[in-house]
Amino acid sequence: MKKLLLALPFIFAAQLAVAIDDQDKENYKNNYTTQLKPLVVQQLSADRPEMTAGAVDAEATAYVAKMAECQFVALSQFPENYRDKAIMPVAEGADIAETTYALNQELLQDIETGKLSKDRATMMITNAQESVQMCMNS
Repeated sequence: MKKLLLALPFIFAAQLAVAIDDQDKENYKNNYTTQLKPLVVQQLSADRPEMTAGAVDAEATAYVAKMAECQFVALSQFPENYRDKAIMPVAEGADIAETTYALNQELLQDIETGKLSKDRATMMITNAQESVQMCMNS
């Protein structure tokens, strides 16, 4: 019984960690959607002028929601240090383009300093791109 009681804080901590991860995921997807939806609406309106505003909005909403999920899944496959730098700033409301630029700069710096091989970086990025593509096509 004592061992069980001693383990309870760890069980609760593990549940909290999962909750934080779930919250970060939701925040990431919400912020991603908020930032990209206006661009998708604009592009969709230009590409398909015959669509009503409501239809454009509905299609853009569905597309961006799926893209946010797929992007999150792909970035989640990165090693932890890069994953956190790709996901957490956006989850906290940072600009996606700025976050991507900062991550790319870090990858380049790590390649230059030898912390990351060029082949490994290429494989990470290629795997992420393929993951997004497969997810979007599913």
